[in-house]
Amino acid sequence: MVAIEQAVPGEAAMQPFEIPASQPGVLLVDDDARNLYALESLLQSEAYTISTAQNGNEALLALMNREFAVIILDVAMPELNGIDLARLIKQHRRTRNIPIIFLTAHYLEDQHAILAYDVGAVDYLTKPVNPTVLRSKVNVFVDLFRKTRALTEMNATLEAQNSALQREAEERMRRIKAEAARAEAEAANAAKDRFLAMLSHELRTPLTPIIYAVALLEKDPNCPGHVREAAATIRRNVAAETRLIDDLLDLARIRSGKLTLEKESTDAHAILREAMDICFGDAGQGMPKRSEQLRADNTRLEADPARLRQVFCNLLSNALKFTPVEGTVFIRTANSGDWLQVEVSDTGAGIDPHKLNSIFDAFEQAAAARPSSAGLGLGLAICKALVDLHDGTIEARSAGLGAGASFIVKLPCSGSAAAIGRDAPDLAEESRPRPVRILLVDDHADTLESLRSLLAREGHEVRTAATISQALEVAETYEFEILISDIGLPDGEGTQLLARLKSARNP
Repeated sequence: MVAIEQAVPGEAAMQPFEIPASQPGVLLVDDDARNLYALESLLQSEAYTISTAQNGNEALLALMNREFAVIILDVAMPELNGIDLARLIKQHRRTRNIPIIFLTAHYLEDQHAILAYDVGAVDYLTKPVNPTVLRSKVNVFVDLFRKTRALTEMNATLEAQNSALQREAEERMRRIKAEAARAEAEAANAAKDRFLAMLSHELRTPLTPIIYAVALLEKDPNCPGHVREAAATIRRNVAAETRLIDDLLDLARIRSGKLTLEKESTDAHAILREAMDICFGDAGQGMPKRSEQLRADNTRLEADPARLRQVFCNLLSNALKFTPVEGTVFIRTANSGDWLQVEVSDTGAGIDPHKLNSIFDAFEQAAAARPSSAGLGLGLAICKALVDLHDGTIEARSAGLGAGASFIVKLPCSGSAAAIGRDAPDLAEESRPRPVRILLVDDHADTLESLRSLLAREGHEVRTAATISQALEVAETYEFEILISDIGLPDGEGTQLLARLKSARNP
């Protein structure tokens, strides 16, 4: 049964709603119900649905509710004739492309045809109409409607696919740019780390002979007192400069993943006391008070003693740096399960709460109370890296500027407190090492001579060389016991020298 849609007169002002239509629609408009019935009977088909209207308002309401493949429109109608209705239909964007076939029983060919085609009609037929011709024309427009709708849907699908492909391409390009930026940043960081390592090495090279020369002066019993005091001043400042350079080297090693630990069974309290002796001994007279509460029972760790001492020294130096003379630095230890907790607190400048999350970043300054002594801001970053390598944690706490700060290090214990006394060696009973024969290789003349003099002062027999080839020549006639060599030499690396010496001794 073919569906018939009857438009309701007087409802043109109602809110339009979309009627879903899986088939194309054909709209018949005629003021004579008999003509409508005849046309409807004539055009009945399963290929489309038919809607009818008896005046212009009903036709416009039907057009608002659905799409049509073609409109068959009577010319002569009361109130709004077919020509005027067609003109209204063509004025609206939604309906302007619907084909209109005019039907008329009053044939005035020239006048009506011109008006019909002028308002956009595609055909003009007179009544009585030839059924075959009318059905053929309707079928053509229905087929065109189907193809147009299919093409529109295909275009919409292609547009959606193109949009998806465009988004995918943009996302791929974004990822490529992000990866390129990340690779560029990593390359820049690697270049920066190589530069820092090279710069640190070059800065440290001229400091080495200064340290050796100062050591020789301090060991000379004939050195005048005022010279000895000047040498001590030089030593302290060179040591401070060396620590800054060491921090740069450590940072470069950390970022390149080349920092390694030499772990051994270690007494954390012994290392902590050494760090306190170093830091409070270097601080001079005007320093804050020290309060110790070393209450941990299990202090045995599997740790690198030198790196652990570095962590404690950095935390103590940081506390001394930002604590006034009338303040106090607290050093506390305790056990929490199988963990050793070491806390270094102070009553100094404190930390801005907004910086607590970034305090362990490289070049980040803890406080601005004493900017002249703030340093490079590397100590805490290195501390965190070293603690992480020891499978521990480090945390900073502060109530704000002027409220002091606390740094808490937690490290896993490795043994019981009772084992400490049995296993710890008595270093005080170690005898002074015997003199040995040393081959010293370094291309920096001042370093070579200063170190040779220092070793000779200690009673050792020393031969020197500035290059690999010179060292090999010396080794042919000199039976040395210890090789001390710089890594970078003019004709190769120290590791190459070591390999060639081993090969020469074990052919």
